[in-house]
Amino acid sequence: MEGKKIAGITKEILDKCVRCGSCRQVCPVFNVTHEEPSVARGKIFLANLINEGKAELDREAAHFFNLCTTCLRCAEICPVMVDYESIIISARALAVEKFGLPAEKKVAVKLFSNRKFLEALGKFASPLTKLITKKSRSPQNRLLPLEVPKLGKVLLPQLQSRPFNEKDRWYPAKGKEKGKLLFFTGCMFNNFYTKTAENVVKVLNALGYSVFVPREQFCCGAPAFFSGDLKTFEKMKEKNLEGLSSAEVDAVVTACATCGHVLKREYGELPFEKFELVELLFENLEEISKWKYPGKLKVTWHHPCHIVRGQKIPRHYPIDVLKVLRNVEFVEMPESDNCCGMGGSFKLSHPQISREIQLKKAKNADSTGAEVVLTECPGCVMNIAEGLERVGSKAVSLHIADILADSVE
Repeated sequence: MEGKKIAGITKEILDKCVRCGSCRQVCPVFNVTHEEPSVARGKIFLANLINEGKAELDREAAHFFNLCTTCLRCAEICPVMVDYESIIISARALAVEKFGLPAEKKVAVKLFSNRKFLEALGKFASPLTKLITKKSRSPQNRLLPLEVPKLGKVLLPQLQSRPFNEKDRWYPAKGKEKGKLLFFTGCMFNNFYTKTAENVVKVLNALGYSVFVPREQFCCGAPAFFSGDLKTFEKMKEKNLEGLSSAEVDAVVTACATCGHVLKREYGELPFEKFELVELLFENLEEISKWKYPGKLKVTWHHPCHIVRGQKIPRHYPIDVLKVLRNVEFVEMPESDNCCGMGGSFKLSHPQISREIQLKKAKNADSTGAEVVLTECPGCVMNIAEGLERVGSKAVSLHIADILADSVE
């Protein structure tokens, strides 16, 4: 059978998979569908057939390659360390080359790769969303007024009328300066969670860092990259490298798990060290131990996939930070490092599967009795907030910067 091979994926890479089935135990999608092509082992087998010329990447195969949240639990548990992420991205890239992006992914990629359009949409749509939606328990999010069949309550992040990086801006450190950081805000903080972006800066300033927020930064390209639209991703990367490389800073910091993962994995040309916020928080435990939240608060933590597995940041970092913060009681969530079901555009492509994964996460969070579910990914914040609404929890979903900013002394 003639057909184009999946570029960059050698037989040696594919043959590393020993078909042990360990990935079946942890895959959030397989645990909903119970279909072999849903799991890493099945996808690797399919990729091998395609590259051996025994099968062709048709639309059905493309569907199964898209049936994945890219949570990387399979890669983490794999006894032979198969590079699953490279396989899935390359397979998706071939699917995009042959068939183009699915409609819902095309909308997401077009929206986030066009900064001017997104900002214009904010100016026009922000006032309207407040009129046609209602408040969520979790701030900076809105609920559709009617429940959607088979999904239930649907939550949207509040689109802002003005982006956070409206212009170049320096925020000076409090006290003695430890260093100068470029805050790579990413689309969600720039256009939706602007209050959290302010809180990230406030926290970093309080820790002694001066923060530069440049106007000339764009989407990191994650929606395109994880959809397999590598041409659009390379364009976004080129624009960011052009806009950021000349900044007079010591390092780049992100507060979005996926942005951090993409920058560390794909932006090797960026001439700065790259840090996730939680890494800097952990480095400053002694200072944070002096901070006090105004009032008693019980919290739990969700580990974003692209922090613990994408960036391989130790799980104890955020936990240690929360444990030294005065007036805050930390309680462990069951399966705290399981995917929340967001998976970028996976939630748009497979809303019912995403919902099942999300509800499990929300129920685990609610079982802790915590008042606040914390994380460090705006996508996870949004998806968990929706899940909490769907299970009728009284808890709210927030970014870790939101409570730290209220604790700064």
